[in-house]
Amino acid sequence: MNFETTPDKINRGISMIVYADPGVGKTTLAATLPEKETLIINSEAGLGPLLGTKHIVFNLLAAVKNFEIEQVVDDLYKYLRTQKHGFKYVVIDNMSELEQQLILNITMRRGKETPELREYGDVGFKMKEWVRIFRDLVYQGITVVFNAWEFPLEIKNVDGAIVTKTFPLIGKKIAPQVCGVVDVVGHLEVHEKTGRRWLRFGPSDQYITKSQFKGLDNGEMPDLPAI
Repeated sequence: MNFETTPDKINRGISMIVYADPGVGKTTLAATLPEKETLIINSEAGLGPLLGTKHIVFNLLAAVKNFEIEQVVDDLYKYLRTQKHGFKYVVIDNMSELEQQLILNITMRRGKETPELREYGDVGFKMKEWVRIFRDLVYQGITVVFNAWEFPLEIKNVDGAIVTKTFPLIGKKIAPQVCGVVDVVGHLEVHEKTGRRWLRFGPSDQYITKSQFKGLDNGEMPDLPAI
């Protein structure tokens, strides 16, 4: 048995969800991480915010053959877990688009025109698995950031009343569970007039946010290394 005394400070990586509507600046936020130590796993069509930053990017969709997206993601995780690579930060940009690509790939591979309950169930299971295994890279000293879009979800509050809160779009049915398995959940926000961006981590009546560490508040500047 290996029992340990709680340390004074964390000695591993951090797992974080950053979510917002498209265009608010999630990819731009990821670009604040050091380019030589960061791997950005791109599941979207565009890389505009990263142009000129010299960051290392893995274009997920370009690597997929015969609709086998699961194999590509699983192989990438295995590489990060078992090989020497020098990455201290891994950003999956973004999980919402990855989920849609997974639905499409499984549906096409099974020869169906539209996804059915079986496809949605299989996708939900796989997305939850990916969040957990990539999160566990923190024990190898890697900080993992899951970018996602946002969506409204009806939930019961402590009084049993139904309320609507904004969640990261990482599987509509598994979103609450996914938020529970990471260290930090932050909502990226932008001021309409000034364009100033900030991250919300503190308690909110509207947004699902979370931090297992002291010091993170509702007005953190969009700078991941500083956070």
